[in-house]
Amino acid sequence: MRYLRLALCVACISLVGLRAADDDSKEQQAQPEEIPNFNQLDEYIYVPKSTLSLGNRFIFNGPKVVYSGQGSNPSAANPIAGGDTATTFVPNVSRTYIDGTVLPDNRSIPTTTGVGSSSNQPIASDGRTNSWSYVNNSQLLLNGDIAFHTYNATVTDTANHDASTQSGLGLELVMDRDMGKLGKKIKWSLTAGFSIADLHSSTYVAVPTSVTVLTDTYDLFGQIPPAAPFTSPNTASQTVINSSGQAVSGSGSTQQQQVDTTILLGNRPISRSNSTFLTDTQNRYYIEGAYYTLRVGPTVLVPLGQHFRFALSAGPALIYAGSQLNVLEDLTVATGTNYTQLYSKDNTKLLPGYYVDANLQYQLTETAGFYLGGVYEGAGSFSQKDPSGTGYQYGAKVSFGSEEGVKSGLTLRF
Repeated sequence: MRYLRLALCVACISLVGLRAADDDSKEQQAQPEEIPNFNQLDEYIYVPKSTLSLGNRFIFNGPKVVYSGQGSNPSAANPIAGGDTATTFVPNVSRTYIDGTVLPDNRSIPTTTGVGSSSNQPIASDGRTNSWSYVNNSQLLLNGDIAFHTYNATVTDTANHDASTQSGLGLELVMDRDMGKLGKKIKWSLTAGFSIADLHSSTYVAVPTSVTVLTDTYDLFGQIPPAAPFTSPNTASQTVINSSGQAVSGSGSTQQQQVDTTILLGNRPISRSNSTFLTDTQNRYYIEGAYYTLRVGPTVLVPLGQHFRFALSAGPALIYAGSQLNVLEDLTVATGTNYTQLYSKDNTKLLPGYYVDANLQYQLTETAGFYLGGVYEGAGSFSQKDPSGTGYQYGAKVSFGSEEGVKSGLTLRF
């Protein structure tokens, strides 16, 4: 019994010790962790290293263009029929001129082909035609005949014609990357830029031209046709006159009737002549296109006070130009419509060059601002020619020797 009480006492003491240890463990787990102290660490501040600029460029002294060359302006009409000679001409065929037409005779007579049926049969040729037209009163000759013409022109110009491209707006996108300092205040960066601008040049020049005129004369057989423009066969409306010379009226209005006013013309020329004279053709030379400039180079930045800084950049450039050369010939002739002929040629070229940019920048904030500056660029030249395939050709030389302009835009640092 004595030993049993001793064993119970030892067991109670062990239980109390375990309970106390368990309470201490719970108190340690419930105690919050301490907040780390970062007072000994340096602060980290991000400094923007890149600048993106987006703006426009106004080029007031752009590429120069020199136009040159010769062209031909052939007649679209050819009145010479197969079998024609200098003195004899094929009758009753279609002939087209710049100032009219002479077509085969279209007259016919009704012919009975059976009981109650008939058909129209061409009349026997009498050397005349009722199908023709003319467009200018000056074609009527004093001897009563009528003349028709075709013109073939050849531009004989050997001069060069200078022209400047028109001033215009362009766009540019520039990326700068800070590279460090040059001394205590001056910084420098590496710059890459891309820009696009229009290429447009136009000039009007009166150029010497040799014109060959083919003249065919036809017989009117003493008839006087109506004033030009006139087309035969033709009918005209006429008031009905009674035997007393008074206009016949009916249903409250004067009666009208259709009268055949067809004038017969000889169905082949009675003579043909050729002559040559000198005149001027009004040529319009123009180029349409665009050119792209890619440039890379260093930039020096000089701070001017708290918000301003001056930036100067220079380096190599690469120009890609795409253009279309057009030459429009416009020849005024005595009769008929004006002669026009268009020559056209597309061209692309890649040219090495250089650039110089100077900007005054203003920083609104540490990350945003705007700039105003000037641009100067230079590159080589290229030529484009339009081969007409007839021994004549026009050409243009486009020179990017020196371009000047101004620019402005916004900047964003990041």
